[in-house]
Formats: sequence, C-alpha cells, structure tokens
Amino acid sequence: MKDQAEHIREMVSAVREVLAQGVEDGDLEAIIAELRPADLAEIIDGLDDDDRVSFFLRIPTSMRAETLTEVDEDSWPELLHAVGAAGVTALFEELERDDAADILAELPPQDADEILEHIEPEESREIAALMEYDEESAGGVMTTDFCSVLAHLTADEAIASVRQQGREMRDFFTVYVVDQSGKLVGRLALQDLILADGSDPVETIIERDVVRVLPAVDQEEVARLIAKYNLVSIPVVDESDQLLGRITVDDVIDIIEAEVTEDIFRLSGVAEQEESYATPIEIIRSRTPWLLVTLCTSGLGALVVAHFESTIQQMAFIVVFMPVVAAMAGNSAVQATAVAVRRLALASHTARPLRSVVRELIAGLVIGFLIALIIGIVAGVWRNDITVGAVIGGSMWGAISLGVLWGAAFPILLDKIGLDPAVSSSVFLSTMTDIVSFLLILGSASFFLTQLL
Repeated sequence: MKDQAEHIREMVSAVREVLAQGVEDGDLEAIIAELRPADLAEIIDGLDDDDRVSFFLRIPTSMRAETLTEVDEDSWPELLHAVGAAGVTALFEELERDDAADILAELPPQDADEILEHIEPEESREIAALMEYDEESAGGVMTTDFCSVLAHLTADEAIASVRQQGREMRDFFTVYVVDQSGKLVGRLALQDLILADGSDPVETIIERDVVRVLPAVDQEEVARLIAKYNLVSIPVVDESDQLLGRITVDDVIDIIEAEVTEDIFRLSGVAEQEESYATPIEIIRSRTPWLLVTLCTSGLGALVVAHFESTIQQMAFIVVFMPVVAAMAGNSAVQATAVAVRRLALASHTARPLRSVVRELIAGLVIGFLIALIIGIVAGVWRNDITVGAVIGGSMWGAISLGVLWGAAFPILLDKIGLDPAVSSSVFLSTMTDIVSFLLILGSASFFLTQLL
C-alpha cells in the first residue's frame, strides 16, 4: 500500500498532465471525486501558479470552502481573485467564522472590507470582531459558532434547543450552559444530556468548574490547557464571564503545528515567511541579517584563537583537538537547550527552573568527565605525555560542563525577560561554546605546556 505522501505526488503529476491536455478533460473530475478537501489542498500547494488556479476552479462549490482553509495562506489572494466577486461571497457563506477571519486578515484591507460588505450583516460583524484580536491569541483562533442552552431549561427543552442550533453548526460535542445574561455557568457533554431524564433541570447535571480562557491569552497557553485537561474544546469568555466563543481541538492541532514551525525556523535563524513560495529576494532579506550576526559573533572566536597565536606555533598538535572540544561542547549545549525549551513549553507557572539547571549541570559534569577521560587517554598516548592528556581532557571536561550549564540556563533567562527561548540555540549558543572551548584548551595549553616544550 502506498503512503499518503507518495499518493499525493502521483495525484499532482496526474493533475498536471490532465491540465496540460485541457481543463475540459473529464479525468479531472474523476481525480477530484476520490479526494477529500485536505488532499485537494495538498495538490493545489504542489502545482504551479496557473495550474493551481485552474484546478481550484474545477473543485465543486460544496468542497471549495473547506479546501481553501487547508491551502497554504500565500495562495489565498490569488485563488479568491480567480473565483470572482460572486464566488467569493458564496465561499465565505460556507466558511467557519474563524477561518473567514483568518483568510480576510491575509488580504489587503480594501479587499477584505469589500468582501465583508457582501456577507450577511450579522456574520460580517462577527468576522470583523474576530479580526480585531491578535492572530496568535485565543480571540484570534476562536470561533463564535457554539452551542449553548439556558441553565433553567429541562433536559428535553435543552435537547430541542441543541437540535435547532446544530442544524447550522459543524462538529460540536460540548454544550455550554449560560444564564439569562449570557454568562458561562457550566458545560454539558452531549452524552450526558441525551442520557438524562427529560424532566431533569439542566443546572443539576452540568459541570460547573469549567476551564476557560480570556481572548488575550496566547494560543500556546490555550494548547497547553487543552492538552493538560484532555479537553475537546475550551470556551473563551470576557472579563465578566460572557461567553464569546470556543476553541476546538482541531484548532489546537493547527496551533501546535504553527508554533513548532515557528520554533524550527527561529532555531535556524530563518524567518517564518520562508515556509513556502518565498522569492529569492525575500530569502536573501530574511537570512542575511542572521548570517551577518553569525559573522560578527564568530569573529569573537577568531579573536580568541588569534590571541594564542604563539601557543599554536609552538604546539601545532593542539589545533587537532580544538574542533573536537568545541563540537562536543556545542552538542552538549544543544541537548540541554532542547530539554530546557521543551520543559518551558510544558511547565506550569509553579515550575522551578533552577532545579532543572542544577540537574543538567550534575549530568554535564558526569558525562563531561567520562568523555574527558577518553580523550585525555587518547591525547596522552598519542603525544606520550600525561600532561598533554590532562590538559586536553581537562579542557574537554570544562567545555562540556559549561556548555550544558549555558544551554540549560540561557533559555530560562530569555523566558524571564520575555523573549522566545527557542532563539538561544542558534547564533548565541554556538558562539559561546566555541569561545569557551577555545579559551579553555588554548589557555590551558599556554599555561601548562608551553614551559615544558
């Protein structure tokens, strides 16, 4: 059986071939009929500009809106322009409000306003309100489509209300219970509602202790809460507990993917905008500043080496061990940083970061000693000099230990001052471990060995 990625690649090739023969070919409809919107979106992302538009226009209207939400956001303006004004209006009538807000936020303000003017007024106001929130906040990812019932209703009355609301809603498993003013009182699983006696008051069968978030809460915190409490959805409320919307677990999956992607790019010193469709000019503009920073910081390591030029001239063999010590220190620091960043992402507000740093340092000292013992024996045997072995081994031990300490502590420091800890593994981490490694090995060699030669 073929894996999904291979199947999509074959579909992309097939679509290209059919489009090359003419868009009226019936084979295109056959390809579309056997695929889901998410698969269609992958095919669109794999096509060239002209083919991308032609293929999107052949997708049935009933599938087009959901497909659009799955397509790479850089393609949204192009595809919306292709379907025309009437097609755009039809699309937005099918979209979930949060998806509509996300798409409009990527369009020029004039185009977004024009689309909102052609949408039903109440829906237009709700979409516009969602666009006011930061796109990485709870308000920015929530949907205003939710099912709610009044607390004073009976179970039968609540079921009738849910049935009425559910006809205009997609995928809901939780019913929120509110009072007459719209304040959140509790929640109710559909299963509990259906199994309750028809005459039971809703307020007697609800769960009142509901985890909720304010619109300004960061989306990462939302994802953490849903994962921690195993929620299917989480309500978003204002300061007075008025129910504003909900965030569902499928939104959280998108949040996690976006945050992981962002961290991967930041770890590499690359702008997030490069994810796809970046032009050469955009790539140059995003990467050059980081490379210039790397050039400057790497120069510090070069200055350290230049300072010990006379030592290197007397002991050329020491150069053989410099990249080894630096590489081991750097790798140890990266390992410690990965654990620290992960711990920060999952930690509660009561976590004690200092304890984790001490734990990492103890592990670094032990691991560093074992590695240092090996490299020290190798260096001593090679040079037939126990002092050389001790200097190389001692430098390795110190470099690994300090690398682990730096890797574990620096992300915590960045987090404390409000910066993203993920950036610590890029330029600054490698530069610091290089400088420390060169200082230790060249300084030790200069102090202990030059007088013996």
